[in-house]
Parts: sequence; structure tokens; C-alpha cells
Amino acid sequence: MKSYHVLECANQKQIAQELYSFLSKKNGPLERDNLEFWNFLNKKDLFNCLKECSALSQWFEMLGLKVREASFTIYNNKIKTSPHVDAAPVVAKINFPVCNTSDTYNIWFDNNKKEIDRVECIDPIVLRSDILHTVEIGKLAQFPRIQMSFCFYKEPINYLK
Repeated sequence: MKSYHVLECANQKQIAQELYSFLSKKNGPLERDNLEFWNFLNKKDLFNCLKECSALSQWFEMLGLKVREASFTIYNNKIKTSPHVDAAPVVAKINFPVCNTSDTYNIWFDNNKKEIDRVECIDPIVLRSDILHTVEIGKLAQFPRIQMSFCFYKEPINYLK
């Protein structure tokens, strides 16, 4: 099974702007350091996100996906992550770049912690989350780096085959 699959999205810029606007309205300034790396949306916030981000909802509908859960990640000088495996039973989720994702990378590792794959986080991807992976920041990256992560009732695992 592949580590990731890049998805085409004609409205990527519009969706990223809608997501940033929604997250800023919900959380206040996203540049502050008191947020966590993982920030989960409750059911009400998820409903409002999909309602306010109509281009995103239409894109998921076009892909035949119904969102079950969503979260956003923030990476900056004080908020970081390390290699991890996401909580079971999720295997495939979609990561959507929102802000400052150029020169940032999703990296996957084998059981010996040897790098097996990497992709720059500039496009939406189906991400394999059941193997060791992390985010790496390049020298030209800007902060805050914000990315949304979506889980679905029917996982988009077919993209990873």
C-alpha cells in the first residue's frame, strides 16, 4: 500500500482561504503559541466548518466522501511533532494544506525508522496514517504552518492501493 496519494482540487486556494477564515473566527489569531499541535473539532464545529466552507463540502461530495471527524494541526517555533502512528482504526485520511505548507513535508518510516517516503505538503493528499510518520520543516518554511485533517465514514483507502 502507498504512503500517500496526491488529490486534484481545482478550488484548492478558495478552500484554503475558507478554512483559514473559519479557523481564525473559531480560535482567534492562529499565530499564537498556546495552541496544541493537534486541535480537534467537536461535532458542532465540524458541522459549522462544512457549512461555512462550501467549496470544501462540494469537493468532498464530488469525491463521494462523508466527513466523520476533523482536526487541524499547527506547527511553529514552539509547537512541533515527532514520529507517530495515528490512533486506530483510521488508515486513510485526507490532509488539506491551509497556510504556510511550502517547504514542509510529510515523511513515512519503516519499522526500523528508516525513511521510506516523503511529500511536500502543498496539495491535498490521502495520507496513510497507520504507519510511522511525521512532519518535517525546511529552512524556508514560514509559520504558523496549518493543515486540516479529515476522517471519513468510508475511508478513501482505494487511493492508496
